[in-house]
Amino acid sequence: MKNIALLVFCLFPMLTQSQDNFKLYYEETDNGFRILADNDEYSPVSAKIDFRLENLNSTNGDHKVFVVPARTKKYTITDLNVIDRKKRIKLGYESTYNHGDHNQKKYDADFKYYLPYGKGATFWLSQGYNGSTSHQGENALDFKMPMGTKIYTAREGVVVDLEESFSKSCTTAECAKYNNFILVYHNDGTFAEYTHIKKNGASVTIGDQVKIGQFIGYSGDVGWATGPHLHFIVFLQRLKDRETLKTKFLTGKGSKAIQLTEKEQYTREY
Repeated sequence: MKNIALLVFCLFPMLTQSQDNFKLYYEETDNGFRILADNDEYSPVSAKIDFRLENLNSTNGDHKVFVVPARTKKYTITDLNVIDRKKRIKLGYESTYNHGDHNQKKYDADFKYYLPYGKGATFWLSQGYNGSTSHQGENALDFKMPMGTKIYTAREGVVVDLEESFSKSCTTAECAKYNNFILVYHNDGTFAEYTHIKKNGASVTIGDQVKIGQFIGYSGDVGWATGPHLHFIVFLQRLKDRETLKTKFLTGKGSKAIQLTEKEQYTREY
């Protein structure tokens, strides 16, 4: 799901807004209208709605971020009650929404992640957290690996989004729009993105529940990339950006979890 920002002015009761698998709409009540949301995504969705009301009162605030649970129908955003039925009613609103809980602060910082490749494999970490090439200010990891390397989940979750249609690649940021990826939502509210998978390289679909260490696709050299590698990040999704997180991985035989260091190689023997 992408960030969506729309400004709509309308005379009630003309209110319907839909994008991807998220929909805002209304139902009439005895006192006015109820603003509802359907979320068909496999993760919560945060929706920031700034209402501009004339002769209507919102019972749940005019400017607020609402978090709609995953796979939810008819979730109440707010009730809009008519103040004076003899006067006209009018609504203006601006909305932005995206995956995840925009307000979330806590998560499982001690979770022990699997290395995102197969048992017995060893790969270099070509770029680490706040890396020297393109990770400045970002907690992201690049594992240098040949195209077509099998990718495995670092943590269990549900696939909430993926892109595998692109084949274009270049070394500048303008090619980021061509990134192929698999996005997984974890049970503590964090997400993991596996980026630069090859064209048609996903072996999962949106809605699939995946276990830790499960094969999900093949690495590639697609989008903004300086060569074949797997770009891996864990993050909390905000409305318009991501708060990337440092994580610990099981290495060697899996007896201890550590934070990975740039320019080192790591073997998965578990």
